[in-house]
Amino acid sequence: MSRTNPALAAFARRLLTEVDDLVARMGEAYRAEIPEYASLTSGELETEVLPISRRAVTAFFSAFFNGHRIGTADLRVFEESGRVRLAMGVPLDSVLHAYRIAGRVTWEAVVATIRPGEEPLLGDLAAGWIDFIDQASCLVARGYLAASHERMRHVDARRRELLEALLSATDPADVAAVSLRFSTVLSSAYVPVVVAGDGVAGCIDALLDAAGPGSLGGHRGSRVLLLIPYELSCAETLHQIARGIVAYGPAANPGEDLVAAVQHAEQLADLGAAEYGGSGIYGPDDLLVEQLMLAAPRLTGALRRRVTDALAVRDPSGVIATTLRTYLACGSVPETARLEVVHPNTVGYRLSRVRELLGLDPRIPRQAALLVLGLGIRTTAAVPPARVPVAPYPAGECPEQPVAIRR
Repeated sequence: MSRTNPALAAFARRLLTEVDDLVARMGEAYRAEIPEYASLTSGELETEVLPISRRAVTAFFSAFFNGHRIGTADLRVFEESGRVRLAMGVPLDSVLHAYRIAGRVTWEAVVATIRPGEEPLLGDLAAGWIDFIDQASCLVARGYLAASHERMRHVDARRRELLEALLSATDPADVAAVSLRFSTVLSSAYVPVVVAGDGVAGCIDALLDAAGPGSLGGHRGSRVLLLIPYELSCAETLHQIARGIVAYGPAANPGEDLVAAVQHAEQLADLGAAEYGGSGIYGPDDLLVEQLMLAAPRLTGALRRRVTDALAVRDPSGVIATTLRTYLACGSVPETARLEVVHPNTVGYRLSRVRELLGLDPRIPRQAALLVLGLGIRTTAAVPPARVPVAPYPAGECPEQPVAIRR
């Protein structure tokens, strides 16, 4: 596009004499086609939006007669306007829609201003205007997204800081200080909820919306910790959003009780991931066998030595141990035979061998309970070893399904 073409320069001067009417038509089109712009006050439109539209038109057409390309300073204003639109609460899609409208309305003005004999100018004008609007839109989006990321980092940091401060409080005075420091009204009790799963960190806003008024939340590594006032009624909704694990502890008062409840919820999340994979809803009354084992590490260790360690020595192939796990999980010889793809008599023989090797009969409930505890939980990879001194399950088990959420 030539910047010194006399015909283009003359046309540009003529169009710019009508710039006030052109910008006013842009404003009318914004309000007619974009709900967010329709909801702006006249003052907001006149002071925040239309000056940028005017700047776009004057920057582009002035370049045809002032002898220089559109400079960095002319373009920087569009990037900054993206930041302003975010602060105004206008969605990025709507902002970019406004630029498409500006491009269309301006081109309609160009066509209306062309005089007979000037039609050859339209090629240069069209190419230049399309490139300019595209470049301006990219800069607006860049400024908008940069400001959005900065705001998210700030919000996440504040959320995390509030959570850590609240979980560090040890008495009512500390809790009151946290409330004052963050200008936040705190609940007298919270239900801690740990949400885990692929991409769950990016769902924190949706999770907080589902958690309801007064809820607090923040990132804890790759997980999200929510503190929900008084009681939990949205676990299924949280699970639908996260598509992972939702684990919650008992309601507790801020202070040491809340810290213990958070640790309980985190432990349940670890156990849920270890025992049943990456999805499920677990509360304080779920995974009771696993919780019992974690709560009594000395007894768990003794049972592990009597069962798991003994089987490792006396059943080096692991065949008997695998059949035992399957039987304890489903409680049926025929079902165990089906799952193990063996004859039921084979299952019976292997269960008898368990009695001979360990002195514990899996068909007697009290002794079966000791075998269940002695076999341990499937894995301890996600749980600190000091808290879970139990051996992992080998492959081939048929674990009991978790209890459904209590409403």
